[in-house]
Amino acid sequence: MKTLEIIGDNYFGNWTSTRTGCRAVIIKDEKILLSYETKTGQWMLPGGGLEENETEEECVIREVSEECGVVIKSSTCQLEIDEYYEDCKWLNLYFFGEVTGNTEIKLTEREIEVGMEPRWVPIGEIVGIFSTHQEYDGIDEMRRGMYLREYMALQELLIARLPESVREKVEGKEFSVDVTGKSGSTVMIFDDRVLKVMPLGMEEEETVQMTRWLSGKLPVPEILAWEQDGEKQYLLMSKVPGIMSCNQYYLEHPDEMVSILADTLKLLWSIDISDCPRDCGLEGELLKAEKRVKEHQIDLEDAEPETFGEGGFKDPEELLQWLYDHKPSYEPVLSHGDYCLPNVFIEDGKLSGLIDLGNCGIADKWEDIAMCYRSLKHNFNGTYGGKVYPDFHPEVLFEKLGIEPDWEKIRYYILLDELF
Repeated sequence: MKTLEIIGDNYFGNWTSTRTGCRAVIIKDEKILLSYETKTGQWMLPGGGLEENETEEECVIREVSEECGVVIKSSTCQLEIDEYYEDCKWLNLYFFGEVTGNTEIKLTEREIEVGMEPRWVPIGEIVGIFSTHQEYDGIDEMRRGMYLREYMALQELLIARLPESVREKVEGKEFSVDVTGKSGSTVMIFDDRVLKVMPLGMEEEETVQMTRWLSGKLPVPEILAWEQDGEKQYLLMSKVPGIMSCNQYYLEHPDEMVSILADTLKLLWSIDISDCPRDCGLEGELLKAEKRVKEHQIDLEDAEPETFGEGGFKDPEELLQWLYDHKPSYEPVLSHGDYCLPNVFIEDGKLSGLIDLGNCGIADKWEDIAMCYRSLKHNFNGTYGGKVYPDFHPEVLFEKLGIEPDWEKIRYYILLDELF
């Protein structure tokens, strides 16, 4: 077990009293269970002080049940963080927890007063919140110290949960967590590499296969490690250089950005697909969409506002049937499969990398055009980021490509994507 230290500016140099607290890191579907004070806006990992005649594991189980209303199975202690303030030493012991049931929340008077309640928060969001500890320096020392402690704990424990073959390649490296993507994965960003932690069932085997096939043909990441366990899969890749094409600079210089996006599409289309290992043709994609519809996996809230409801389709079943009935002609090329601005990196005014290649393969050329057009539209009309650029028109993409837009195909592939 690893031990870390935090020495406060007000530490007297020796301690005369100690207090031990036990806290849990509970991860489910790449979200962490937190205790949140609604009146103060303060977050913390659930846990509290060790009581007399109580083991450390009993303490963390009790504290989580009282604060969050869940029963957990606790690991052994995974990490100790010792804090020194004034004349006191605070021992903070961290455990992994697995939810096994529900129980009644039993808050203390103070916890009731601050409006404490349990919240499941995506890993990237809470790492980002705890990383703001320096902002409270000199303003709220209690919160600064707590956020620093929890940030250090997550930096250690999110690495500790990884398979050894992956862990040995990232151990000791500080990371941030990307919150841009919408895949449901946790994306940990290190200085020179990127790790995706995903549920089993996501098509990352195809990502590995296509990334290796594309090596030398296009600027893509290098696969450093790929592992699976009983619940998750872990893909470690080199970090591509440059910045996303949705970076503020390119949003303010759209002509430069769209020229690069168009040139990249042409580069994709120029790749010889005769030995491409993956076919993402329309028939197969419709079968996948049909399976998702039958299993009620469609997120209607994530759809374009006009797709369902008044003036649109009644439900995903009706949309699926329309897609079967209106299949367009097929123009096979190498398709990125998710050609949106965050997946295209630029450096020194040219393409420096393509990421998120899980849907890459042979497909219709208009699929990438449709995804790019929609991504441009959403990034410039305030859907993403909130800022509106009224002078930009996404139709400039077709001028840069030197083609006339096929609006029927563009609409078709945007509608198909609503089922994924």
